[in-house]
Amino acid sequence: MSLAALRLQLAELVEGTRPALPGLPTGIAALDDALPERGLPRGRLTEIAGAPGSGRTTVLRQVVASTLAAGWWVAYIDASRTLAARDWAAFGADDSFWVVRPDDPRRGAWCADILLRSGAFGLVILDGAPALPRAVAVRLVRLARASDAALVLLTTDGQHAGVAGALQLRVQRVRGARALRRITIEKGGPPRRVEVKCADDAPRHVTRGVREDPQIPDRRGVARRDRNKRTPRAGGAGERAIRRGDAALGPPTARPA
Repeated sequence: MSLAALRLQLAELVEGTRPALPGLPTGIAALDDALPERGLPRGRLTEIAGAPGSGRTTVLRQVVASTLAAGWWVAYIDASRTLAARDWAAFGADDSFWVVRPDDPRRGAWCADILLRSGAFGLVILDGAPALPRAVAVRLVRLARASDAALVLLTTDGQHAGVAGALQLRVQRVRGARALRRITIEKGGPPRRVEVKCADDAPRHVTRGVREDPQIPDRRGVARRDRNKRTPRAGGAGERAIRRGDAALGPPTARPA
């Protein structure tokens, strides 16, 4: 076994000895009751997997709505550039929901790295990126741990990051029941299955509130060490600087009224 592999295993063991943080509620009561942290684990990786049309995005939309309602900021990395704006338009009313679309799907992990380092987001979602090398996945988990953020990887069945301690949620439709989803929870022990009801109707209006920011520049600021909820700061200079690419990346700021 190589020295690099040993270092990765040691890092995972050390991370596993730290006390668990309260989870981010998914907004789906039956699922929260079945999860060890009563929500998505913060500082760790959650993989939400399913075949196309399985309803995994519907489940994820519920998670995003619950996270925003709790006062956290959410970043969605649309690496494949296939996100349907109409399904997410309702979340774009303010600056708490960010959509980042890299020019190349392979840059999705890099975008996640930058967003986690900023320390501004309670939930970072990576969708449509190629399979992550194990070393990259471990690094992202470390950054999530440092910022107390929940890191979610949206994948298809059979694709996974292979990180020790990751929570896997496999989503399937229940035949004959449009709003029901069967979610298989895998984390170490025997799989657990729950059936949950999810609203299948997404908003059918489109607003300019959905942010589709270009790829963020390589200006890595120091992650905030504040472990409390992210509170937007007054003023919009920081955000405009990030859009121009001429300032260090830091926590995004709210636009002035």
